[in-house]
Amino acid sequence: METLWQDLRYGLRMLAKNPGFTAIAVLTLGLGIGANTAIFSVINTVLLSPLPYKDSGQLAAITATDRKTHTTGVSVSYPKFTLLNDQTQALESVGAYFSLGVNLTGRGEPEQLTAALVSKDFFHVLGVSPAHGRNFLPQEDQPGGGDVAIITDNFWQSHFGGDPKLLGSPIELDGKSVTIIGILPASFQFPIQQPPPDIWKPRVFDLNLLRPDQIQRGAGYLYIIGRMQPGVTVARAQSELQSIDRRYQKAFPGNADGLKYDLAATSLENNLVGTLRPSLFVLLAAVGLVLLIACANVASLLMARATSREKEIAIRRALGASRGRLIRQLLTESFLLSFAGGGLGFLVTVWVMPLLRAFNPGTVPRLQEIHVDGTVLFFSLTLCFFTGLAFGLAPSLQFSWRDMHERLKEGGRGSSEGGKGGRLRELLVIAEIAVALILVTGAGLLIQSFVRMMRVNPGFDSQSVMTFPIALPPNRYSQPEKSAEFYRQLIERMQSLPGVQSAGVTSFLPLGAGLRYVYFCPENLICQGIGRDPLIVYRQASPDFFRTMHIPLLQGRKFSPQDRIGSSPAVIINQSTANQYFPGQNPIGKHLHISSDLIEREIIGVVGDLKFSALTAPNFPEMYLPLEQVPWPITTLVVRSNSNSKPLIAAVRQKISEIDPDLPIAGIQSMNDIVASSVAQPKLLTQLVGVFATFALLLAAIGIYGVMAYSVARRTQELGIRVALGAQPADILRIVLGQGMRLVLIGLGLGVAVSLGLTRLLSSLLFGVSTTDPWTFGGVALALVTVAMLASYIPARRAMRVDPIVALRYE
Repeated sequence: METLWQDLRYGLRMLAKNPGFTAIAVLTLGLGIGANTAIFSVINTVLLSPLPYKDSGQLAAITATDRKTHTTGVSVSYPKFTLLNDQTQALESVGAYFSLGVNLTGRGEPEQLTAALVSKDFFHVLGVSPAHGRNFLPQEDQPGGGDVAIITDNFWQSHFGGDPKLLGSPIELDGKSVTIIGILPASFQFPIQQPPPDIWKPRVFDLNLLRPDQIQRGAGYLYIIGRMQPGVTVARAQSELQSIDRRYQKAFPGNADGLKYDLAATSLENNLVGTLRPSLFVLLAAVGLVLLIACANVASLLMARATSREKEIAIRRALGASRGRLIRQLLTESFLLSFAGGGLGFLVTVWVMPLLRAFNPGTVPRLQEIHVDGTVLFFSLTLCFFTGLAFGLAPSLQFSWRDMHERLKEGGRGSSEGGKGGRLRELLVIAEIAVALILVTGAGLLIQSFVRMMRVNPGFDSQSVMTFPIALPPNRYSQPEKSAEFYRQLIERMQSLPGVQSAGVTSFLPLGAGLRYVYFCPENLICQGIGRDPLIVYRQASPDFFRTMHIPLLQGRKFSPQDRIGSSPAVIINQSTANQYFPGQNPIGKHLHISSDLIEREIIGVVGDLKFSALTAPNFPEMYLPLEQVPWPITTLVVRSNSNSKPLIAAVRQKISEIDPDLPIAGIQSMNDIVASSVAQPKLLTQLVGVFATFALLLAAIGIYGVMAYSVARRTQELGIRVALGAQPADILRIVLGQGMRLVLIGLGLGVAVSLGLTRLLSSLLFGVSTTDPWTFGGVALALVTVAMLASYIPARRAMRVDPIVALRYE
């Protein structure tokens, strides 16, 4: 132990004697270790930490999977949920939920809140009980059950000041009196949905968006969570679900979901973050590569510094110090640097945490939960240890085994770099170039992919468009005529506002969260019924919706004020529908009908395709119904205006309040923000990998510069002799640059060979670009060569100015 303390004290003195070297090494390592620790903290929270529920490993997400397309994550119907709940043996309990918006009134300004309808066992499945009050009773989950609700602790504190007398009190939701029966614990979290619900109500079948007959026919809208019995695996649960699917088909032979979808079980954790796993591991690999380059740089610095200590090391050897003692001393100094860098890196991580949490919570699930805990601290310490070992071992071994007697006799003179030390430094530079090429190539592919994604034509113009979500309370707008009249007045008042160019309403916004599919039958196609007919995206739109969004009309006409309740049923289709079901024909005047209502609708227009789910999604058949013919309670008002957004928002709120004073307006966004949110995840990944790649490029340039500068310094005598013998400055430049380019070309060759294999792992994250795109590989190689030439040029210029007389006297 005493010897260890001596090594530590001596190491600290040696580092203090070289503050410039120490500062550079600690800063380089600190940034590398800090970046790794920060990304690991995200992975630790999102992928490794259990969900905030009791025995969360037993929770399973139950979704539907399309038998033909194998599309996963589809919502489940209420009849299938009921059968599953009644017949499952592998699942201890099953809960279902459906998210919706509700309007809170009667407490000053009306407010729109996020709520959820849940089955009676939902909180039991999660292992959560109300901190105050009670859970839902079985009779409250039956038709005609009482209007009750459980609220979150946050909602209780923010809206009622934590009033203990709130239990049993009514609040007004969507114009109905609802009694508060329970308050969830303050620790309760629901990362499965963003934003999480504030209010939870019973009866998942009591839904105004679907008719009772549609629910019973197998319309999918529920998200199901099951708690597996102890010892039951996901595979065992999946086997049981297959049996339940077969029973469902026999019990409900006409239901669409029985014909088209199968139940699928996955762990709830995997269902929540499974799609993010590749992106997060790409980030961890990127910061890991940056740290490797940083280690190579510090190792090169240590080797250069150890060269100046050759006499000291030789004298210590001559005085009896063993090789093991010298290795331990040099490794101790390496570990001091590493842990000092780790300390700085830990501070960087703590500083970065609020920045990471500030990202849109919908970008990465559970992002708000990330923090530094014991696991992150252990990772950081382990990283420091292996980092110190990585960059300290090679210099320690090299100089402890070198023949120091020769160095003592030479008196430290040398005319050329030569030897194993020079070769090892060159190998480090080659490795840096190879690793930098791998990282920069990956970043280049992601950047090119993102650029191509942003060049996709979404089918509409998002500039100068504001969106206003609207949720009409079902008890006050139960009649279609009343809803239609509300929308008619809404559009008229919006058009009268100063600066407003046009305004429209739609049931589902492009690139928004909602989407609805229905089975339909176009003219001249033999109809087979629900579950067998083709699917089409279904939405309602007001007459000026297409003009407001700048959606092109390709054929026919748009909706008019005459397309209202009582008039001839009309429909507008998109170009994909026309191409797929009316190829080579004029679809105007032809008909189609929805399989569930069999109402024949005349096609009056064809509009361009829109990207409704994602910019990268393929175009899909779509149909638009006149909003005034088929009113929908949950819609979005879109307003195109040349005025400032703040006065526009205030004016829109005022006009809506004039129509219905109790109708809240929340969730207002510009269409540009909605488009940006739809690409938030790939944008975040591209930005972070791009930053790490830039840092890697900078470190590689520093590494090349350091090796070339050291080489020039060690070869001063040699270069002086060459000049004395008649070498021109251009010859010296060629020699030095040639040495640097040789290292770079070897590194590039090695890096390209490895990259061709590793970039294939990015295939699921790329759009419109190949993992072996030659332009990206060529551009990255050219960039690295340019950076290397610039890094080599400064030492080369110094070599060109060598005075042969001074050089010949140089030691």
